Amino acid sequence: MLKIEGLCAAYGRIQVLKKVSIKVPKGEVVSIIGANGAGKSTLLKAISGLMKIDKGRIVYKDRDIAGLSASRIVGLGISQVPEGRQIFSHLSVLDNIHLGAYLYFKPRNRHEINEKVKGIYEIFPVLEKRSKQIAGTLSGGEQQMLAIARALMAKPELLLLDEPSMGIAPLIVREIFQVIKQLNETGTTVLLVEQNARAALRISHHSYVIERGEIVLEGMAGELLHNPKVKEVYLGG
Repeated sequence: MLKIEGLCAAYGRIQVLKKVSIKVPKGEVVSIIGANGAGKSTLLKAISGLMKIDKGRIVYKDRDIAGLSASRIVGLGISQVPEGRQIFSHLSVLDNIHLGAYLYFKPRNRHEINEKVKGIYEIFPVLEKRSKQIAGTLSGGEQQMLAIARALMAKPELLLLDEPSMGIAPLIVREIFQVIKQLNETGTTVLLVEQNARAALRISHHSYVIERGEIVLEGMAGELLHNPKVKEVYLGG
């Protein structure tokens, strides 16, 4: 579904991505693990059209999307849950959810939008209870659920998740990762960027390890869980 070839990107003179190549097959969860500052978030921003690339190709369903605007890329079926959630804290939970449907938010689509919201509430029942609550008053875990819900309203075929476990209690992390697994089982392809390597590898089919902007290791997630280097550096030995 997604193929990245020789991707290079920089912030000014600082090279952040160095000839990165990865594949995300349709129907899989693919994770990218690595330390803070390794280039994981930059990679997702490049895919989403939020980061200009210097070289390389980003091929989505046989189309090179490098250079397209972020809104065009969302319209093609790619939606991102950003690091730090970035919800609209002054708006209600429901308003935040509706914003995810901005590409088709028209009166004639009211029934479709309402049905999508019902589906979101089935995934995250707590958001229905909090629908009129100001989003900034939610807990960190609830805000992460809201950020995922907003992304799902865009009807993505490929969901990009940037550090979904960041700043969240372990119990809620397990719940969110279970939701990610369920979304994949119902047909959504997922590219997951995560520092919590153990949690990411447990729900992934395939995984890549990135260090200083370069892919240094790749393989089936189950195999990487038992890889000595991965265990020593990312899994606590």
